[in-house]
Amino acid sequence: YQRARSAMERLGMDQQNLENIYQEILPEQLTVNKDVTEENRFGQGSDKLAWFWRVDGAHKSQQHAWMDEFYRVNWLKAKARWRRWEEELTLTRHEMRWTISWFHHQKSQW
Repeated sequence: YQRARSAMERLGMDQQNLENIYQEILPEQLTVNKDVTEENRFGQGSDKLAWFWRVDGAHKSQQHAWMDEFYRVNWLKAKARWRRWEEELTLTRHEMRWTISWFHHQKSQW
């Protein structure tokens, strides 16, 4: 992509198209999706899509369908993450009750 962009620049493509449509891809935009590598990390709500995921290259109907699917999948992943945390909270509360009950039982045994 970067070589093709540089070639378009050398061939005289106007600067407005280069800046608006064929933006330079920065190294920080090429990071691995943290949802895959660190699914329980903090700060997921501040993640932003890189510009090239929102480019207007497809027909409008295809683009909207693709973006709808993309956001739907992300929403489902977030919902699954929330449910895992909810389950973890429930299990932790039960474990705390079991631990307290066990100590009360041990106290009565002594």
